[in-house]
Amino acid sequence: MEQPRRSFSASLAAGRASPPYGASVPAAAYRADLDALRAIAVIGVLLFHVGFERAGGGFVGVDIFFVISGFLITQLMLRDLERGAFSLANFYHRRIKRIFPALILMLIVCTVVCTWLLLPDDLQRYGQSTAAAALFSSNIWFWLKTDYFDGPALFKPLLHTWSLAVEEQFYLFFPLFLRCIWPFGKAAMQIILATCVALSFAACLSIMRTDVSAAFYLTPFRAWELLLGSLLAAGAIPAITRPVLREIAAASGLALILFSILTYSELTTFPGVAALAPCLGTALVIHAGSSGECAINRAMAIRPLVAVGLISYSLYLWHWPIIVLARYLTIDELQWPSAGLLIALSFAAAWLSYYLVEQPFRTSRIKRPSVTIAACAIVTAGSAVAGVAIYAAHGWPGRFPADVSRLENYKNSENPNEDKCQRVKLQLARHSPCTIGDPAKASVFLWGDSHAGVLYSALAEIATDGPGTIYSATSRCPPLFQLGTDGVCVRGNARRLRYLRKHDEIGTVILAARWSLYLEGRAVDIGPDETNGNTPVLQRADGEQLERFSPAARAAFNRSLHQLVDALLASGKKIVLVYPVPELGYDVPSRAARMSARGENPAAFTIPASVYFRRQDHALAILDGLGHRPGLTRVYPEAILCPEGRCLSVLHGTPLYFDSHHLSKPGSRLLVPALRQAMAIGK
Repeated sequence: MEQPRRSFSASLAAGRASPPYGASVPAAAYRADLDALRAIAVIGVLLFHVGFERAGGGFVGVDIFFVISGFLITQLMLRDLERGAFSLANFYHRRIKRIFPALILMLIVCTVVCTWLLLPDDLQRYGQSTAAAALFSSNIWFWLKTDYFDGPALFKPLLHTWSLAVEEQFYLFFPLFLRCIWPFGKAAMQIILATCVALSFAACLSIMRTDVSAAFYLTPFRAWELLLGSLLAAGAIPAITRPVLREIAAASGLALILFSILTYSELTTFPGVAALAPCLGTALVIHAGSSGECAINRAMAIRPLVAVGLISYSLYLWHWPIIVLARYLTIDELQWPSAGLLIALSFAAAWLSYYLVEQPFRTSRIKRPSVTIAACAIVTAGSAVAGVAIYAAHGWPGRFPADVSRLENYKNSENPNEDKCQRVKLQLARHSPCTIGDPAKASVFLWGDSHAGVLYSALAEIATDGPGTIYSATSRCPPLFQLGTDGVCVRGNARRLRYLRKHDEIGTVILAARWSLYLEGRAVDIGPDETNGNTPVLQRADGEQLERFSPAARAAFNRSLHQLVDALLASGKKIVLVYPVPELGYDVPSRAARMSARGENPAAFTIPASVYFRRQDHALAILDGLGHRPGLTRVYPEAILCPEGRCLSVLHGTPLYFDSHHLSKPGSRLLVPALRQAMAIGK
């Protein structure tokens, strides 16, 4: 039975929750406390995305949505199965009417704005994500593009659609799965669902050891959250008959949710075990309200929260593109006066979307599933084709002056062998293609992470009339002794040290890294372009992981670097220790191009050297602590890149970085004189 058309105010007055996405069940089954939960979830996400520090775990709002969705939609399907009225066509008919209209409108508006605003490379990536979002595969797309060099979330207006993709992929298969297990009876169905929850959660924990981004984005590792809601809907958990226990369950659940939102942060290893708190908290609140009268659930269902819950889908759809595109336009960091305005704009867009799109389409009189499904297929195909067209046109660079495109293209100003030369085995192979200069003249060994890798251009210039260099740099793997960011890093460093001990012709070792990454995280004091969410964890040779940025982790880092330096000097090697490169907090080519597009001078963007010293406090102490020893010399990029107390981003119209912290080829070549001098020590 289709839901009767009701006004927004009538829904509030009735004290009932809006139907689940795609649902159409008797109005009496709706619960206002679930809309309140939706409101808490979407407010958490919104505050997290505008940078409200006290809501550092607001990202768990997505997990809350997953549990609620699994509960409500499974409840709907079970009712249809009990009545013998279940139909896959009708299910997808309702689902399409609920999800697609608002989503497609958001994609259209977002595409128009992005075509006007985004730089060519960013627009080209946006075209790819548009096609993925239209096909409900953006979670897979963003997982595949999760990379240290892929650029900040700031440039991804459709990043939030990954969660919609997870839900739609889940509901592509789950209705048929539920229909297949229904004949086995209620008890068997509950056991099967519980087993699926356990298997999905176990798979999530397992994959997190090797690929946290897969656990975050991919449906098999998130399915347990939706299935947890399904388990509740299937009656697998006995009802709480005692009123006092219902209140305790609801209070505990709400406390777990708020605890997650208020205490988690980007550094929380997520999802995994950490996802249990918001998911179980949501399940407790839902189950307490399902078991009978509950004062806490009634108290949650206040009109403001229910009102936000009713528009939560549209609010989720619109808030992220509004935030991203506003930050892209203004370039600078998001401050609270402007953040408040963006929140207000998000709510305004959500209300308009709810009134003008969600409600009219959801309550439309279109009865034939074939019509809805066909229309959906046509619109989806059209959106995907539009995205592919944007990609194929390379983001239409003709929209901007040539100098804007020139500046943006410095994002490619890096070692051309960066991707190819990531494997230690290839780096150390005889006559390796990764060697800089003449392999026969290689007497220098470059060792470090991607900040060592960017020295490629400087060393290539030196190699034209000097020694060749064996390139042995691997992203996010610092040069340490029996310590690294994972087992591969630890083993690779051990192999490098063995190689150096065996090869006396290698006289000089250059040690370089993004030292502060392992001591402080990715986020810099200024700028929006880096967050700590992808910061690696230090790991000992025995597999023990150290708590990020803890005194124990920093002490282990210090001790390990000292041991490596001692081992190299004992082997008769000279060491050139490259100090940290200034980190600017902004993607330099993008900022320079956007400033140029606005008629501003990109060279005007500098940061105080005090930011550099504050950021590198622990790193400088450790590097200085190595002392002055025979055979050990140092290179100080800050002395070159931060003249007169300001760190440069652009010099003579040329970006010195290819992102926010990796030197571009011109930036690298500025270090040639200092490297030549350091490498000449002892000759």
